[in-house]
Amino acid sequence: MLNNNLKLPALLPQVLTVDVMTLDNRLIDQSEVRTLLFKLRDRNYLHYLIIKFLVCTGLSLPEIIHLKISDFNPERSLFKLKNGGRLRRRKIFIEPNLALELYRYSSEFSPTDYLFPGRYGKLRTRTIQKILKNASNLISREIHIPFLRDVIALDLFKKGFPVWEIQEFLGHRSTRSTKQRILLHIPVEERTDPRLFNRNKNQAA
Repeated sequence: MLNNNLKLPALLPQVLTVDVMTLDNRLIDQSEVRTLLFKLRDRNYLHYLIIKFLVCTGLSLPEIIHLKISDFNPERSLFKLKNGGRLRRRKIFIEPNLALELYRYSSEFSPTDYLFPGRYGKLRTRTIQKILKNASNLISREIHIPFLRDVIALDLFKKGFPVWEIQEFLGHRSTRSTKQRILLHIPVEERTDPRLFNRNKNQAA
């Protein structure tokens, strides 16, 4: 029986995730994202899934190469990231539809250890770089991990998430690093606004 005396908030805080269906900013537009994923899915499903995952999470090369099935909690759409090189260990949520896709993929193809396995265990750095290069050729623009991380930082900032949450999502060591990446893609006239990084403090929640 439900307890009607509980004083729950009318709106729960928005979970920090990146949805490819709404990704659209100064760095990449929605038509490019859709075209890229549509073409990749037609050619190689594993490559499609890797690129879509990178577009939604901005993982570093060490992180995606070392990512294991055991790091994924499909019920909570949650990943535990432990191998980030210079990035911090952290937990991130992913969009539920992507979590479902990953769950179906892992159930159907049964990777035993690494989420995205290579021929002899984990994927090689060179393999991921080749996948990114092929993806770049499909839409005639360069797609690389630093670019995708900037796309995510700008997307989350424009959606109203505070800098400290974006920092946690991307694994930056400090909010200063996060701010520097965002400022690279903010119009010059807005950079001097003293409220730029304060106005988002409560917006997403």
